[in-house]
Amino acid sequence: PFNFLIKYKSKWRLEDGDSVIQNAANSGVGQAVIQIAAARGISTINVVRDRPEFTQLSDRLKAMGGTHVIKEEVLRRPEMKELFKICPKPKLALNGVGGNSATELLRHLQYGGSMVTYGGMAKKPVTVPVSALIFKDVKVRGFWVTQWKRDHSSDGKAFRAMLDELCLLVQQGQLTAPACTEVGLQDYSEALDTAMQPFTSAKQVLIM
Repeated sequence: PFNFLIKYKSKWRLEDGDSVIQNAANSGVGQAVIQIAAARGISTINVVRDRPEFTQLSDRLKAMGGTHVIKEEVLRRPEMKELFKICPKPKLALNGVGGNSATELLRHLQYGGSMVTYGGMAKKPVTVPVSALIFKDVKVRGFWVTQWKRDHSSDGKAFRAMLDELCLLVQQGQLTAPACTEVGLQDYSEALDTAMQPFTSAKQVLIM
Protein backbone atom coordinates (compact mmCIF):
# COMPACT_ATOMS: atom_id res chain seq x y z
CA PRO A 1 0.00 0.00 0.00
CA PHE A 2 1.15 3.50 -0.88
CA ASN A 3 0.71 4.73 2.69
CA PHE A 4 3.08 2.00 3.89
CA LEU A 5 5.68 2.93 1.30
CA ILE A 6 5.67 6.53 2.44
CA LYS A 7 6.28 5.87 6.10
CA TYR A 8 7.87 2.48 6.69
CA LYS A 9 10.10 1.60 3.74
CA SER A 10 13.25 3.66 4.16
CA LYS A 11 14.56 2.92 0.66
CA TRP A 12 11.33 4.31 -0.82
CA ARG A 13 10.76 6.89 1.91
CA LEU A 14 9.02 9.97 0.59
CA GLU A 15 9.19 13.35 2.23
CA ASP A 16 7.19 16.55 1.99
CA GLY A 17 8.10 18.14 -1.35
CA ASP A 18 8.93 14.88 -3.16
CA SER A 19 6.96 13.67 -6.16
CA VAL A 20 5.45 10.42 -7.43
CA ILE A 21 4.47 9.51 -10.98
CA GLN A 22 1.72 6.99 -11.70
CA ASN A 23 -0.23 5.65 -14.66
CA ALA A 24 -3.91 4.58 -14.44
CA ALA A 25 -4.30 7.66 -12.26
CA ASN A 26 -8.09 7.67 -12.60
CA SER A 27 -8.42 4.12 -11.23
CA GLY A 28 -9.48 3.43 -7.65
CA VAL A 29 -5.84 2.92 -6.66
CA GLY A 30 -4.78 6.05 -8.52
CA GLN A 31 -7.39 8.20 -6.78
CA ALA A 32 -6.30 6.87 -3.38
CA VAL A 33 -2.64 7.62 -4.19
CA ILE A 34 -3.55 11.20 -5.14
CA GLN A 35 -5.36 11.80 -1.86
CA ILE A 36 -2.81 10.13 0.42
CA ALA A 37 0.04 11.96 -1.30
CA ALA A 38 -1.73 15.30 -1.00
CA ALA A 39 -2.25 14.70 2.72
CA ARG A 40 1.51 14.11 3.07
CA GLY A 41 2.61 17.12 1.01
CA ILE A 42 3.83 14.93 -1.86
CA SER A 43 3.28 16.02 -5.48
CA THR A 44 1.75 13.61 -7.97
CA ILE A 45 2.22 13.39 -11.72
CA ASN A 46 -0.88 11.57 -12.88
CA VAL A 47 -0.89 9.88 -16.27
CA VAL A 48 -4.15 8.94 -17.99
CA ARG A 49 -5.16 7.84 -21.47
CA ASP A 50 -6.48 10.51 -23.80
CA ARG A 51 -10.28 10.64 -23.99
CA PRO A 52 -13.03 13.05 -25.09
CA GLU A 53 -13.64 14.15 -21.47
CA PHE A 54 -9.97 14.65 -20.59
CA THR A 55 -10.46 18.20 -19.29
CA GLN A 56 -13.28 17.13 -16.96
CA LEU A 57 -11.25 14.17 -15.69
CA SER A 58 -8.19 16.35 -15.16
CA ASP A 59 -10.24 18.86 -13.18
CA ARG A 60 -11.70 16.08 -11.02
CA LEU A 61 -8.30 14.54 -10.22
CA LYS A 62 -6.85 17.96 -9.40
CA ALA A 63 -9.80 18.66 -7.11
CA MET A 64 -8.83 15.51 -5.20
CA GLY A 65 -5.31 16.88 -4.74
CA GLY A 66 -3.54 15.77 -7.92
CA THR A 67 -0.70 18.16 -8.75
CA HIS A 68 -0.32 17.46 -12.47
CA VAL A 69 -2.52 15.45 -14.86
CA ILE A 70 -1.07 14.55 -18.25
CA LYS A 71 -1.90 12.32 -21.19
CA GLU A 72 0.23 9.24 -21.85
CA GLU A 73 1.60 10.65 -25.09
CA VAL A 74 3.02 13.67 -23.23
CA LEU A 75 5.49 11.34 -21.48
CA ARG A 76 7.45 11.23 -24.73
CA ARG A 77 7.34 14.96 -25.47
CA PRO A 78 9.56 17.94 -24.59
CA GLU A 79 6.79 19.24 -22.29
CA MET A 80 8.14 16.92 -19.60
CA LYS A 81 11.30 19.04 -19.38
CA GLU A 82 9.15 22.06 -18.67
CA LEU A 83 7.18 20.13 -16.06
CA PHE A 84 10.34 19.19 -14.19
CA LYS A 85 11.30 22.87 -13.91
CA ILE A 86 8.44 23.30 -11.45
CA CYS A 87 8.21 19.77 -10.06
CA PRO A 88 11.07 17.53 -8.84
CA LYS A 89 11.72 14.33 -10.74
CA PRO A 90 9.88 11.49 -9.01
CA LYS A 91 11.54 9.09 -6.58
CA LEU A 92 8.73 6.57 -7.07
CA ALA A 93 6.71 5.35 -10.04
CA LEU A 94 3.55 3.31 -9.54
CA ASN A 95 2.69 1.10 -12.51
CA GLY A 96 -0.71 -0.50 -12.92
CA VAL A 97 -0.61 -0.79 -16.72
CA GLY A 98 2.62 -2.35 -18.01
CA GLY A 99 3.85 -2.22 -21.59
CA ASN A 100 5.10 1.06 -23.06
CA SER A 101 3.38 3.06 -20.35
CA ALA A 102 5.59 1.49 -17.69
CA THR A 103 8.74 2.04 -19.77
CA GLU A 104 7.93 5.73 -20.11
CA LEU A 105 7.43 6.08 -16.36
CA LEU A 106 10.90 4.60 -15.80
CA ARG A 107 12.52 7.16 -18.07
CA HIS A 108 11.41 10.01 -15.82
CA LEU A 109 12.55 8.61 -12.47
CA GLN A 110 15.37 10.41 -10.70
CA TYR A 111 18.67 8.62 -10.08
CA GLY A 112 18.14 5.64 -7.76
CA GLY A 113 14.37 5.84 -8.05
CA SER A 114 12.04 2.86 -7.84
CA MET A 115 9.14 1.60 -9.94
CA VAL A 116 6.60 -0.61 -8.20
CA THR A 117 4.26 -2.64 -10.41
CA TYR A 118 0.94 -3.65 -8.87
CA GLY A 119 -1.07 -4.40 -12.01
CA GLY A 120 -0.88 -4.98 -15.76
CA MET A 121 -4.02 -3.72 -17.45
CA ALA A 122 -2.31 -3.55 -20.85
CA LYS A 123 -1.48 -7.27 -20.58
CA LYS A 124 1.97 -6.53 -21.94
CA PRO A 125 5.37 -7.11 -20.28
CA VAL A 126 7.34 -4.39 -18.56
CA THR A 127 10.42 -3.50 -20.63
CA VAL A 128 13.29 -1.91 -18.72
CA PRO A 129 15.82 0.12 -20.76
CA VAL A 130 19.40 -0.96 -20.11
CA SER A 131 20.40 2.69 -19.73
CA ALA A 132 17.96 3.09 -16.84
CA LEU A 133 19.59 0.22 -14.98
CA ILE A 134 23.19 1.19 -15.65
CA PHE A 135 23.17 4.98 -15.60
CA LYS A 136 20.20 5.74 -13.34
CA ASP A 137 20.36 2.73 -11.00
CA VAL A 138 16.56 2.38 -10.96
CA LYS A 139 14.92 -0.39 -8.93
CA VAL A 140 12.06 -2.41 -10.36
CA ARG A 141 9.81 -4.20 -7.89
CA GLY A 142 6.44 -5.90 -7.81
CA PHE A 143 3.72 -5.62 -5.17
CA TRP A 144 0.91 -8.05 -4.29
CA VAL A 145 -1.11 -7.00 -1.25
CA THR A 146 -2.03 -10.60 -0.37
CA GLN A 147 1.64 -11.57 -0.05
CA TRP A 148 2.39 -8.37 1.86
CA LYS A 149 -0.28 -9.31 4.42
CA ARG A 150 1.16 -12.83 4.69
CA ASP A 151 4.65 -11.44 5.26
CA HIS A 152 3.35 -9.20 8.05
CA SER A 153 0.90 -11.60 9.67
CA SER A 154 3.14 -12.73 12.54
CA ASP A 155 2.04 -9.92 14.86
CA GLY A 156 -0.21 -7.84 12.62
CA LYS A 157 1.21 -4.56 13.94
CA ALA A 158 2.30 -3.14 10.58
CA PHE A 159 -1.04 -3.97 8.95
CA ARG A 160 -2.98 -2.51 11.88
CA ALA A 161 -0.85 0.64 11.88
CA MET A 162 -1.49 1.12 8.16
CA LEU A 163 -5.25 0.69 8.60
CA ASP A 164 -5.29 3.08 11.55
CA GLU A 165 -3.57 5.78 9.49
CA LEU A 166 -5.90 5.27 6.53
CA CYS A 167 -8.97 5.39 8.80
CA LEU A 168 -7.69 8.64 10.28
CA LEU A 169 -7.40 10.14 6.81
CA VAL A 170 -10.99 9.04 6.10
CA GLN A 171 -12.21 10.58 9.35
CA GLN A 172 -10.42 13.83 8.50
CA GLY A 173 -12.04 13.93 5.06
CA GLN A 174 -8.69 13.54 3.28
CA LEU A 175 -9.45 10.10 1.78
CA THR A 176 -12.71 9.14 0.08
CA ALA A 177 -13.85 6.15 -1.94
CA PRO A 178 -13.91 6.37 -5.75
CA ALA A 179 -17.18 7.34 -7.44
CA CYS A 180 -19.66 4.51 -7.83
CA THR A 181 -23.06 3.88 -9.39
CA GLU A 182 -25.50 1.73 -7.46
CA VAL A 183 -27.40 -0.73 -9.63
CA GLY A 184 -30.10 -3.17 -8.52
CA LEU A 185 -29.11 -6.83 -8.81
CA GLN A 186 -31.94 -7.44 -11.28
CA ASP A 187 -30.18 -5.01 -13.64
CA TYR A 188 -26.79 -6.75 -13.42
CA SER A 189 -26.50 -7.07 -17.22
CA GLU A 190 -26.77 -3.29 -17.57
CA ALA A 191 -24.04 -2.84 -14.94
CA LEU A 192 -21.78 -5.31 -16.75
CA ASP A 193 -22.30 -3.56 -20.08
CA THR A 194 -21.46 -0.20 -18.52
CA ALA A 195 -18.36 -1.56 -16.78
CA MET A 196 -17.05 -2.89 -20.11
CA GLN A 197 -17.24 0.50 -21.82
CA PRO A 198 -13.94 2.36 -22.39
CA PHE A 199 -12.98 5.27 -20.14
CA THR A 200 -15.46 4.33 -17.41
CA SER A 201 -14.43 5.90 -14.13
CA ALA A 202 -17.36 5.05 -11.83
CA LYS A 203 -17.50 1.60 -10.25
CA GLN A 204 -20.71 -0.39 -10.76
CA VAL A 205 -21.98 -1.58 -7.36
CA LEU A 206 -24.72 -4.22 -7.32
CA ILE A 207 -27.32 -3.71 -4.57
CA MET A 208 -28.59 -7.06 -3.27
